[in-house]
Amino acid sequence: MGKQKNKKNNKSGSSLPGKRSISGRIFSWFGMAVAKMCAKINYIGQENIPAQNPYVIAPNHQTYVDGLLVGKGLPKDHFEKFSALIGSDLKSNHGLIGKLIVPVSRGIEVERYGNPVRGLVMARRACNAGNILMVHPEGTRTHDGTLGPLQNGAAYIARAGKVPLIPVYIEGGFEVFSRHDKRPRFRNPKTGKKFIVNIIFGKALMPEDYSSPDEMTAALEDWLLERESEYFLKSEGLLRDLPRGVRKKKRKKPKRIRKSTAQSKI
Repeated sequence: MGKQKNKKNNKSGSSLPGKRSISGRIFSWFGMAVAKMCAKINYIGQENIPAQNPYVIAPNHQTYVDGLLVGKGLPKDHFEKFSALIGSDLKSNHGLIGKLIVPVSRGIEVERYGNPVRGLVMARRACNAGNILMVHPEGTRTHDGTLGPLQNGAAYIARAGKVPLIPVYIEGGFEVFSRHDKRPRFRNPKTGKKFIVNIIFGKALMPEDYSSPDEMTAALEDWLLERESEYFLKSEGLLRDLPRGVRKKKRKKPKRIRKSTAQSKI
């Protein structure tokens, strides 16, 4: 009876992220080495990182390696607990780099185009188990360097787990390794110099300060848009030219997960 119970418990927890594997450690080291060859990486606002875990991190989504860039800005012991919500198609549809991201990020899979509730439930459980969870609220990498409409899974998880939500703005990543690039770029063709990527940690959004996940997500969106405006203002004339057919889109009203489909199950 006891063996059956233990077997059941192991099965129920099998989807939670385990300890980062040796391959995950090797790939994370290699990924950061390449990133530092391409860009000078600065971390700003690290004093805003909570001293204790768990917490949720919500950065804009610019590159394949956003999670690695953000995770390496955390204290070393926090990176050991760092995990990320990832698309379930990452391993099958994104080539070698997609396969490498999984062990590095200790990924928790979520249906990108289907029902995300199961992935959010597992993310909440991972957070409750003491993990630091990264969630890209846009759900996909930017096409034009600007912030896309936000989903509110990050806010749901933070509120359900009663943990801080840390906003993060990744500044300049799109210039180095956008979704339009097959490989990272090593120099800014407009300056001839190495790129600069700033990872900016904002002050924690506390779940008790917001009446709903929608309200919390709106506060996150406001903060990210402020950082984006500041970045575009200081980088005028230095940003990459978008590929033919790609134009900066006008922002649309965010499509967020409704209370009726998520909150009752998380």
